[in-house]
Amino acid sequence: MRQRNKTRIRRKNMGIKKLILLFILIFIIIQLIRFIVPASITLSRYVYKVVRSAFLESKAFYFNSDKLSEDTAHFEANNWSGVDEYEITINLNSRKNNLEFATTDIDYKAKYTCRVYHADGTEYANSTNLIDCTVSKNVETDGYMYGTILQSANNKDYFNITVKPKINVTLDDDDYVFVTVEAESISPYKQTLRGEFKIIIGNMGMSYKIQDSNYSPYLEVIVTNTLNYYTVDTAFGAYAKDSTLTIYEYNGLSADDKAKCHSMRITMSFNPNDVVMDTTTGMYLIAADNHQTTDTQKNSYTYINSITFDIDAEESKVVKFYKTDASQNYTYPFGTSTSIVAVSCT
Repeated sequence: MRQRNKTRIRRKNMGIKKLILLFILIFIIIQLIRFIVPASITLSRYVYKVVRSAFLESKAFYFNSDKLSEDTAHFEANNWSGVDEYEITINLNSRKNNLEFATTDIDYKAKYTCRVYHADGTEYANSTNLIDCTVSKNVETDGYMYGTILQSANNKDYFNITVKPKINVTLDDDDYVFVTVEAESISPYKQTLRGEFKIIIGNMGMSYKIQDSNYSPYLEVIVTNTLNYYTVDTAFGAYAKDSTLTIYEYNGLSADDKAKCHSMRITMSFNPNDVVMDTTTGMYLIAADNHQTTDTQKNSYTYINSITFDIDAEESKVVKFYKTDASQNYTYPFGTSTSIVAVSCT
């Protein structure tokens, strides 16, 4: 009797052990599936892209963009005033390089969306009604704009997307507009490119951009002041310190009183190892006379590394910098992620 009971206990224990081993095996299989299947999918997608790219190249078909990609390109800019128009230029081409390009015209269609978000990432209610988001090509009833990359146009085409708040809409610093763009070739083959653009309000009333290209000896920083008023720095007449004047009131002041006001004061900081400011301009000479520049020593020479100057209301100014390495392209914001020249305002 005792022997039978021992045998039953052994069988019971063996059953429990087998059950535990089964659970362990199932757990291991599940973990393997979790890692292997996604990896297999990723690998299969990669192989598909490589094979497809090889096929399209064999047909001399190229559909490329400077700001869109098959894997969705991402751009972020924090230099928008939140007042003036902000323009995104999407360049398309049907070239592999300067020697190889598509031998037929390529038709394409594109669509876009624009939404407005608070600084904390929550979307504004009815955000699409807060801004005007327009495109330089006609949008058809199906929601797409259509274009063609022509051989006769050097295998290039482009379109612009312009963002601007509606009248009486005021956004705050660090609020942003999120723009998505999708372009799809229609013929002779299909290929889809995508991009996402996060346009952040950096300094209300001030925006800037850098225009540059590879092997250009210099770049240009273009700063725009969209404010329509002036602030009193030193009290005079009926105007107290920190009071504001309209453009009309400011234009009626004497030269001495105008010098006691400013609309926007811009400071540019930069590393002279990368870019050197053009010191022959009148703007630099005025800033130097007013002690609104700072220096740094380099190879026993003194180089400017910061300058402060005023911009009138509703005015733009262009500041030229020479590059120490002409092969670099410092285009900003939709070129490099960080501006080679730091720009701030007060």
